[in-house]
Amino acid sequence: MEYRLSKESVPSRLYRINYPGSRTGYSESEGFIAAHRRKTYADQANSEFETDIVKQFTWECRDPVPFISLFSDREHAENWGLKQPWRGKAPYLSRSNWALYVIDTNRLEDACFFRLQDLVKDLELRLPDKADQHISGTYLCLHNIPSAAIVEKIDPEQVKKDRDSRLAMKRVEAAEKWDYLDGSDSSEREALQENWNTIFEKNLEDSW
Repeated sequence: MEYRLSKESVPSRLYRINYPGSRTGYSESEGFIAAHRRKTYADQANSEFETDIVKQFTWECRDPVPFISLFSDREHAENWGLKQPWRGKAPYLSRSNWALYVIDTNRLEDACFFRLQDLVKDLELRLPDKADQHISGTYLCLHNIPSAAIVEKIDPEQVKKDRDSRLAMKRVEAAEKWDYLDGSDSSEREALQENWNTIFEKNLEDSW
């Protein structure tokens, strides 16, 4: 079965976090390069293809695979980057040595993309538990993403500012929409507002 997506099925914007220790390489001249930049599959419904997909999302595995993982949702990418999960076993790594890259897929004429959700469902793949949260919004690109398709680079400080700005706006919009504090006195209103903000942030944190 052919799982390669048509050009029309790929989002116009995809997002990549470049971080220390990633198997995917990056350079300003070449863009993103998969660990194995030449491997192909004669039949995508075979055990080697399935095994390599699972390897792509297994932190402990360092085998070279030909895929580059990409987020389709910017906020998801931002939250994952800000969590810096790659520092779990290497806390000595710099907190600022990563960046969010925006990719314009309209500039990729011959790129081969897969949607992780399709692969997991149709091939009945079992990914590591920590990868489950990424299934619905992840795309895989085969081999490379040239620098010409990278339209923006955002450093960690700006990522946090952008995320915090949208979070504040969502708080205001939600409060105006539900107007759930009507009828409360000022002290009660402040207490409820603080409690609601805590719940809102916790839900956002857990849902990424």
